Amino acid sequence: MNASVLNPLEAFAALDGDENYTYIDVRSVAEFAAGHPKTTKVANIPFVFFHPTTKAEHANDSFLLVVNDVFAKDAALIIGADDGTRNEDAAKALEADGFTNVNVMSQGLSGWQKFNLSITADNRPGISYVSLLTPAKRRK
Repeated sequence: MNASVLNPLEAFAALDGDENYTYIDVRSVAEFAAGHPKTTKVANIPFVFFHPTTKAEHANDSFLLVVNDVFAKDAALIIGADDGTRNEDAAKALEADGFTNVNVMSQGLSGWQKFNLSITADNRPGISYVSLLTPAKRRK
């Protein structure tokens, strides 16, 4: 992985100080809706889904479709998730697909909260996964 790793304070500084950065939260729709970093530019594009009863992990086959529909290959992206490896796995997939300015936020949402940075449950169109997925599928 070539992506730069930013701690939550560095990610906040980049997002707050440069309007070109977008935070992509690769957690599930439910996780995102429960709370995510509050920043000017954010999008929920899950990297994986979890089966509702077995909790088995399944790849989101539309992840790259949506990211490519919304962002240019040179877009400044900060990938975040939880304390696991979804953010790193998503960053690797984006780099393999040709994205050139991919950053990973370490420590996940819990790290963001440890630094007392604001969170929100904002899930309006333009941020929510379904609002990004539908037009991407239509243009496919």
